[in-house]
Amino acid sequence: MNPEELRKSEYANNRGKLLLIFLVIVAITAGIIWLGFHPPRDKDPRVAWFFVVPGAAFFGILALLLLPKLFSVEPGLVMSTAGIRLPNFPGQILPWSAIQSFGRVQTKYADNIVLHLDPTVAGTLVRRGLASRLPEWFVGSRAKVGVALKLLQGNSDRIFDEFVELLSEAYEAERQTMQEVGSIAPDDEDEAPEPAINSGGHPVFTYVLLAVLIAVYVGELTFGLEPPVAGTPTNWTLFVLGGTFRQSIVEQGQWWRLFTGPFMHGGILHLVFNCVSLWFAGGLFERLIGWRWFAAIFFASALGGSVASVWINAPNTIGVGASGGIVGLFAAVIAASFRFRSGPIADTLRIGAAQILIPSLLPFLSAARGGENIDYAGHFGGALTGAALSSLLLAFWPRERPTPRFGAAATAFSTLFVIIAAASLWPISNTRQFIVNDPMANYFAGKYEQAATGFAIRTTENPPTAPYYHLWRFMAQSRGNDSKAIADLKIAASKTDEGTWPYPVFSLFLGELKPDELMAKAADSNQRCEATFYNGEWYLLGGNTQEARQRFEAALSSCPTTYIEYDGAKGELNSLGVQ
Repeated sequence: MNPEELRKSEYANNRGKLLLIFLVIVAITAGIIWLGFHPPRDKDPRVAWFFVVPGAAFFGILALLLLPKLFSVEPGLVMSTAGIRLPNFPGQILPWSAIQSFGRVQTKYADNIVLHLDPTVAGTLVRRGLASRLPEWFVGSRAKVGVALKLLQGNSDRIFDEFVELLSEAYEAERQTMQEVGSIAPDDEDEAPEPAINSGGHPVFTYVLLAVLIAVYVGELTFGLEPPVAGTPTNWTLFVLGGTFRQSIVEQGQWWRLFTGPFMHGGILHLVFNCVSLWFAGGLFERLIGWRWFAAIFFASALGGSVASVWINAPNTIGVGASGGIVGLFAAVIAASFRFRSGPIADTLRIGAAQILIPSLLPFLSAARGGENIDYAGHFGGALTGAALSSLLLAFWPRERPTPRFGAAATAFSTLFVIIAAASLWPISNTRQFIVNDPMANYFAGKYEQAATGFAIRTTENPPTAPYYHLWRFMAQSRGNDSKAIADLKIAASKTDEGTWPYPVFSLFLGELKPDELMAKAADSNQRCEATFYNGEWYLLGGNTQEARQRFEAALSSCPTTYIEYDGAKGELNSLGVQ
């Protein structure tokens, strides 16, 4: 009797679930293509298509691979005493003896039997249709195949139990036969060793990096230029302390921001989520490849995420966060897992990494715009860098070594990254100190007391410009409700020659002149532009923002760009919400 006839079970595909997955993939593909034809207004359409083409191709191929299963009349899985017919290789019976090991991987959304096959037998398996034309890295290795229990009709536990029972019976029959003939089963396995994880060790670099990220966030709150809002640094603080910003990097050469931005975070939830994700990734992956390459992949992915964020996002986006580096680690986990024959640890890690990685990448084309907090562009850049570096790492990782080669090169790169980030504290500190001491910056930041003090110091530095700084000191004192504002202005006016400009401006703020009278006393175009600006300040102090706005717009168009009144008009218009 044919062994296959002794016992045979067939399980059909769950067409409902397959159809749902197919429709979701088609919707994602259509959405990506739609974004290609309707890119955000602030982005270069060519950049959008750079991501649309591979994204649409990837999900389109996935949809095409599902079609045969969706419309096939063949069972999704057949098990008999002779062997198993796998859904990946329809019409072919795989003998039980070809299965070297197996494992069941269960998560909230998946339940898979993972089979590790004899390489010789696996080489005889043939795929059909589109899958036969695609590379193995896309459709999966023939030596390691999976059976998705949740995509079959029937109880997953019962199917798995029957699989184990049939496999056990086949193993027992083979063992008895070998004992009878005195043969010894071969013990060789042409596979890479299991992941060399030192369960007694600790991911020291992960702990150090977590401490650094927390310390940097505390520094943001402590040294911020503006008070935190509900424990969150303001955008101005994030920019000054090293967040990425396209204009500063491209036009002003502040490329060091690419290295400092990944250490910063925009809020406590942002920090907590990244720390939890980093702890999860480092808890296993650092011990898998060693701290040297773990650090190198993180820093390289962080740099790739910074570059993508600056390149793809809107020009006015301030980018911060270790998300690019962390997402890169998860992408590297998936890429590196192909080195090992899958076991429960490797498969669980792979699925867990995918569950975090995929949601962080799907909407990357929308990027971070208009107040959104998630920088999908940075995520995509980090994931691409992490996967590429991990794949390159595998090519130079001898099977007999527990950790990858070129650890010294990885350490050198990480050290260089940290040195650049640490050295960037110098320009950050200088910029912060300059802003703290700059009365104009304090004035438009609403720090009127500090601004008034700064303008008072400026009056002693250059006597010819002292009258103008006295005027700015008065405006800062008035904005800050300083009761001594008028008294100090009178003292300053008494030290100014009444027959020279800008004494009439003092008279305006002291109530001795009206705006039209001030304009009449201006002798040339430069004085008229100044009179226009200070008239705007007079109206603004009186609460008439409409008249003030008109004067500031006129001053901005008529004053030389080197004049303090030009910067003042620009700042006041920004404060009034005028672009």
